[in-house]
Amino acid sequence: MNTKKKIKLISEILDRYDDGVCFYCGSTLNGAMEDEDFDDGYPDDWCPDCCKSIDPNDDWEEACLLAIDKVIHDEKFEP
Repeated sequence: MNTKKKIKLISEILDRYDDGVCFYCGSTLNGAMEDEDFDDGYPDDWCPDCCKSIDPNDDWEEACLLAIDKVIHDEKFEP
């Protein structure tokens, strides 16, 4: 991936971090949903749209840094 694309993707990750949404698809995470939409069977960091659990350690900042690190090192973005 070229540098411009990496910078754009990192910027998108930071935007998603600020918005508290899924790093994979930008959807609202389980913990940020309205009471009637919340699913007790899944953690707060679970995405109901792409079914990814972004942050198994409940550390949103660390998850964001790991996502950025993967972009920098051209690693596949998998949980």
